Amino acid sequence: MMERDGVNVVVSDEIIEGEDWPSLLFTRDDDQVTMPCRDINPDKTTPLDLMIAAFHAIQHFEECDDFLEWADEYELDAGSNMVWNEFRELDAAQWQVQDLIGEEVFRTLMTGMFIEQAINMAWGGVVNSQQD
Repeated sequence: MMERDGVNVVVSDEIIEGEDWPSLLFTRDDDQVTMPCRDINPDKTTPLDLMIAAFHAIQHFEECDDFLEWADEYELDAGSNMVWNEFRELDAAQWQVQDLIGEEVFRTLMTGMFIEQAINMAWGGVVNSQQD
């Protein structure tokens, strides 16, 4: 879906507001978005792996009620300006990514993630109950 729409994602070496955060660079034609992403696995840097990491980070962001909950989820120092800046950058980037790939594609991918997680959780329950 992403290739068809001309969207590419790579690990970014760009420093956001002077802070060296793990981040992803989304590109489509002449548009680009840099998104902080603490979920990048260094061994998995194919475009698909990076897209999954990005949507996982966005999902965590959307599920958190506020900054403190988000910082706690990643075990970050909520009193740090760097952490607060990253949170703000992620907030802006999630909307920019949605604009870049289109709201319909964005929501389709997010829904797919929720479905996949529900299936994995259900399958885990089946496996655990069979072991008992």
